Amino acid sequence: MNKKLRLLVTAECPNKCPMCCNNRFDIGKIPVVDRFDYDEIMITGGEPLLFTECRNLMITLKDAALYCGRSVKLYIYTAKFDIESFCTLAPIADGFVYTPHSQKDVEAFLELNAFILLHQKSTDINHLSLRLNVFPEIRKYIPVNTDLALWKIKEMQWIKDCPVPDGEDFRRIKNLFSFEKYNDYVKR
Repeated sequence: MNKKLRLLVTAECPNKCPMCCNNRFDIGKIPVVDRFDYDEIMITGGEPLLFTECRNLMITLKDAALYCGRSVKLYIYTAKFDIESFCTLAPIADGFVYTPHSQKDVEAFLELNAFILLHQKSTDINHLSLRLNVFPEIRKYIPVNTDLALWKIKEMQWIKDCPVPDGEDFRRIKNLFSFEKYNDYVKR
């Protein structure tokens, strides 16, 4: 039984990457998660940080694991380089995996990196695993003198059909986070 879960929480995303894994999947055919006895859960999308529900889901997953007498490590896979989201989720998360998709993303990442470097000693973020996924066409936007000492850098390539790594389950939540849900709510 696999102990790692890659959990799809939304298909919504502002990036329209032609090689995105979500373009390859029939999201409705991805099995709904039916157990949570995982050691690690990687929250992914689309872009999970577009939705405030992400924080609530993370708290629920941590609380449920504690209730069962275990712990779970939660990692956020994101391209949203937002200091506010980072500060909100850092106390709950065990790590962040950031993937910039454009020069604008790199600029936002550099701001986030400077913030983390500045506050690393005064806040409780030293427990976090920080990974930066860098595609070759994005690398050129990161200045050579950038202090990336806190980051594990993974050089990325687009992989056809996005196979799920061995030892991981790929599941989705039953009701994906969606702007359509918000629009329906507002109309009532």
